[in-house]
Amino acid sequence: MADILLLEPGYSNKYPPMGLMKISYFHKYIIGDYVRFAKGKLPDAFKDKKWDRVYVTTLFTFEWENTKKALEYALSIVKDPTQVYTGGILATLMPELIAENFPTVKNNTGLLNHTGTLGLKGEECVDTMPLDYSILDDISDQYVYPAHDAYFTYMTRGCGMKCQFCAVQTLEPEYIPYLSIKDSIRFIEKKFGPKKDLLLMDNNVLRSPDFDKIVDEIKELGFAKGATYTNPKTGKKVKRYVDFNQGLDAFLLTPHKAKRLGELAIRPARIAFDHIEDAEAYKKAIRLCAENGITHMSNYMLYNGDDFKGKGHNYHADTPEDLYCRMKISLDLCEELSAELGYKITLFSFPMRYIPLSDLKRGYVGKKWNMKYLRALQRMMIPTQGKGVSSRSFFEADFGKDVRQFLEFLAMPEEHLGWRGYFVEHKNETPIELESRLKIWNENQKYIAEWTRLFNQLGDNKEAFIREIGDNNYTIEKYITLKDDLHKKLFIHYFTLPMLLKSLNTLEGNEATFIVNYICNEFPLIYIRMVRYIASGRIPLSYIEGAYKIFRKKLVNDIFAELSFEGSEPPFIIGSLAKIQAKTHIKTFNYDIVKSAYLFINAGILKSKEKKILIDSIKKLDSSNAKELLLDKMEEFKTSLIKQAKDENVGVEYLIEQIKLSLTQMYNQITLFDEDE
Repeated sequence: MADILLLEPGYSNKYPPMGLMKISYFHKYIIGDYVRFAKGKLPDAFKDKKWDRVYVTTLFTFEWENTKKALEYALSIVKDPTQVYTGGILATLMPELIAENFPTVKNNTGLLNHTGTLGLKGEECVDTMPLDYSILDDISDQYVYPAHDAYFTYMTRGCGMKCQFCAVQTLEPEYIPYLSIKDSIRFIEKKFGPKKDLLLMDNNVLRSPDFDKIVDEIKELGFAKGATYTNPKTGKKVKRYVDFNQGLDAFLLTPHKAKRLGELAIRPARIAFDHIEDAEAYKKAIRLCAENGITHMSNYMLYNGDDFKGKGHNYHADTPEDLYCRMKISLDLCEELSAELGYKITLFSFPMRYIPLSDLKRGYVGKKWNMKYLRALQRMMIPTQGKGVSSRSFFEADFGKDVRQFLEFLAMPEEHLGWRGYFVEHKNETPIELESRLKIWNENQKYIAEWTRLFNQLGDNKEAFIREIGDNNYTIEKYITLKDDLHKKLFIHYFTLPMLLKSLNTLEGNEATFIVNYICNEFPLIYIRMVRYIASGRIPLSYIEGAYKIFRKKLVNDIFAELSFEGSEPPFIIGSLAKIQAKTHIKTFNYDIVKSAYLFINAGILKSKEKKILIDSIKKLDSSNAKELLLDKMEEFKTSLIKQAKDENVGVEYLIEQIKLSLTQMYNQITLFDEDE
C-alpha cells in the first residue's frame, strides 16, 4: 500500500478539483492506497512525512505562481522526485513551462482516459470514475468550496467550435457526444450521501446528437422540473437544480432543445454573449428559453478581447461600448419578456475579463481597452458580489444610463466610483452615527460633482486625457508632465491622500502653488480631508513636512480643530509636529503646552470652565493664554502627583524628587519657547 498525496495549489476557486477526486477514487478504492488531500500545503502534523506519490492539479495559466509553489512543495515532501505528477489546464496548455522549471515532474496533458499517464494498471478508466467526495473532509477546517453540495460531472466531452480564444480545443480535442452518469451518481449517493444539485461541466452539450437521451437521464436521476431534495442534516425540503455550468451555445439552441431544457430543474440557463455580432442569435436563444418556462438565466460576457475566429465567424476586438450595449440588450430583453409572457424573467449578466491562454499573470490589456477602464469595471462589479447584474435601477446607477455615462464612469477615479449611489439608513443606527455618515456621504457627492464638472469641460479633449490616465498609474512624475491646467486639476482627484501629501513635499514653485490654489480655493474639501487624514493617524513625517512648510500655522490650527483632547495621552500627530518644527526651524506652536494640557486634564485638577479655556486657547494657537492657565495650576498639579505617590507608598521620597524634577523641566519647556519665526 502506497502513501498518496493529492495537492491543489493555494488559490481561491469555486469548484473542487474533479481530476484529483477521480485519482483519489482510483488509488483508494481500486488499488487500496492511503490517500490524503491538501490545499496549498499539509497541516503541521504531517511535516515530517514523506510520500510515495504526489499529484498536483493545475488551473488557469495566470495562477502560475501558486502552481509553482505547490510543485516546489510537492518535490520537498516526496520520496522520489520522479514521483510527482501534474495535470490540468495549465499543465496541458503550457507543458514546456512545467518541463523547463520542473524537469523531474511527470506532466500529463489532456484527459485521464488513456494509458501512459500514471504508469498504473487500469489508468485509462480514471476519467470515467466516480468522484471521491471524502477527500474534501481533509481540508474542511481550512477551505470550503462555495459550490460543494452537488454532483460534479460531464455527460459530453469537448466542444468542436474551435473558438480562437478558448482552451477546450486543446484540453478536450475530441468531441464525445454522450457519457452516461447514472452508475456514478448512484454510487456517489450510496457511498458519500445524496447531493442537492447536479452541476454539469460540459463545454457544448447542445451539439450532442444524443441530447434527448441526456435530458431523459437527468430527469430519471431526479432533476426534472420542480424536483426537490430533503437535506439529510436538517430534514428540510428544498428545490434542487441542474446547472450546465460552462454555458449553452445560442447558435445550437433549437425550439425542440429549448423545450427539452424546460423539462429540467435548470437554474440558471447560462448562454454566452461574448460578441456584439452575436446579438440576434443570443436574443433568439433567450426568448426560446423564456417561452419554455425557464425563468432564471444568465450570460457570460467576454470583454477585453482581441480579433477572434470561431463558430464560423470573424469577430472584431470588443470595445467598452460593446460591453455596455450587450448588458443593455440583456436588461431590455429581460423586461420585455417578463411583460410579454406574464411571469418574471430573471437574466443576470456576468462580464468576464479575457486573459490569453499563455498569460502567466492577470495583467493583459486588449487593444480597445486600457488598464484604467479594466480596473474601473472591476470596481463597478464589486456591489454585485458575484451575483451578476439584473435590475435596471442597479444597472443604471452602477454602469450608467447610456454609453456616454458608462465611459465617464470608467474614467472616474476609483475612489469616487465607490462613493456613487443613494444614501441608505442603517438599522439600529443612532442619530449621531446617521448624521456623521450623512455628512461624509454629502462630501463624497461634492467630490463626484466636482470631478464630473471638470471632466465635462474637456469636451473634444477627453481622449487626450484618457490617454494620460490609461495606465492607471498616478504618480507625481506624470503630474509634472501635464501641460493643460484642466488636466492637472482632474489628475489631483486621482491622488490618494498620502500621494497628495507626498506631492506637496516634492513639488516646488509654480507646481506646488497650483495644487495649493486648487485644493484651498477652488475645491477646499480636498484640503479639509487632507487635514483630517493628518490628524487621525500615524502619518510618516516625510509626508507631512511639505504641507507643514507650505501652510504653517494654518495647518496646525486646522489640525488642532480636529482633535478632541480626550484620551490619556496626546495623539501621535502632536509628536510629529514637534519633530517637524525642530527639523525645519519653522515655529508654529509650543507643543509642550499640548502635552502638558493632556496631563493636567487627566489629573482632574481643571474645572470644566478652565478645561474649556485651555482647549480653546490651544485650538486658536493662543499659547500665551494657555501657558498662563497651566502655570497657575502648576502647584496644584504638583500636589496631586505627590499625593498619588504617597498613596502608593513605594519609594516615596525618590518619586517626589523625580516629580519635582519633571515639573521643573515642564515649566522650562512651557515658558522658554520663543514663538517668533
